[in-house]
Amino acid sequence: MYWIELVKTALDQLRANRMRSVLTTLGIVIGIGTVILIVSVLEGFRSSIEADLNVLGANTFQIQKYGPRIQLGHTKLKPRKNLTVEMANAIRENCPSVKYVGPENWQFGEPVVYKGKRTNPNNSLAGATPEFIINNGYVVQEGRFLTDRDVRSHAHVVILGMDIVDKLFPYMSPLGEIVRVHGQKFKVIGVLEAQGSSAFGETRDNRVIIPITVWQEIFGKNRSVNITVMANSPEVFEKAQDEVIGVLRKIRKVPPGEENDFGMFYNDSLIESFNSVARYIQLAGILIGLVSLAVGGIGVMNIMLVSVTERTREIGIRKAVGARRTNILIQFLLEAISLCILGGILGFGVGVGLAALISLAAHLPISIPSWVVFAALSTVTTIGIFAGIYPAYKAAGLNVVDSLRYE
Repeated sequence: MYWIELVKTALDQLRANRMRSVLTTLGIVIGIGTVILIVSVLEGFRSSIEADLNVLGANTFQIQKYGPRIQLGHTKLKPRKNLTVEMANAIRENCPSVKYVGPENWQFGEPVVYKGKRTNPNNSLAGATPEFIINNGYVVQEGRFLTDRDVRSHAHVVILGMDIVDKLFPYMSPLGEIVRVHGQKFKVIGVLEAQGSSAFGETRDNRVIIPITVWQEIFGKNRSVNITVMANSPEVFEKAQDEVIGVLRKIRKVPPGEENDFGMFYNDSLIESFNSVARYIQLAGILIGLVSLAVGGIGVMNIMLVSVTERTREIGIRKAVGARRTNILIQFLLEAISLCILGGILGFGVGVGLAALISLAAHLPISIPSWVVFAALSTVTTIGIFAGIYPAYKAAGLNVVDSLRYE
């Protein structure tokens, strides 16, 4: 009953000064709201990104001239030799732990034309081999994919993504139809299963795939290829990477002790790169929140000191009728903690509300980890203790006679 009465008294004081209580907690509200907003959006974004960055098939990695970079800032890259189809063939012949090897070239911004209708110029044109669909995790929904014969014979055949099919062939099957890509005629032999949009707002359904030999006829052989490699099994995944590195270093004459002059990545490495950037963003958000919380704590301390001055006579009366120093100290400490918890609750609501709005606007999921709720509650309680301890000691130390005389 004693503690219930103290808590009730503290809450009564907050209700008696509603506007002042709310304004006092603004710093706490902003701090907690900022942390909840950033963490919840970032966690939801992270889960979506992890799904989107699984762009390669199982047990698959890719070699590029430089490799993708998901990082803050800019890094100057040294010139490197191109990767070639011949290097891909050497990997296929000399790496026993490798199951599939697929060289591929890319050209972006290629519209597709069919009987006067034209897609937007945001398509990605790939020059590929039969291994492309397996190594990149695509599925043929209708028709077929490329064969070795298509590649060897330089066949003008094409596989289309669903975005292109929906634009050019909304009420019919495109199989067997002739389309134009980069001024060249191609026969449609297949349609890829829809992949949907990523968290970046990008789509994997705008792909146009032709044999790599035809692609190189159109755009030349002077561009570096990307090489996708699938290991025989998860158990030999790292061994397959080591074998590929050994073959490429030998072909490209990389001296012992020097770093590889090519980039290699796989799904987990992409996710790890994103997470390293996300950690900095999250840390920045938490630091901003902590600054706001510190300001809020100072505000709570100031208002509690004002409250002690305003209620000096009340404190004197309570002491005169038997209240001990401990009772006064705990009462004012509970008021400070209650103020901070109130700010924490309001801040939590503001953060979740803003995160929900961002989620609706950007079509992103939000996720609020349990640890951030616990951390927020612990933080505001701690701030309440530190902000209230000095005013509470000041109130508890007031002299009874002087307090009763205070006007």
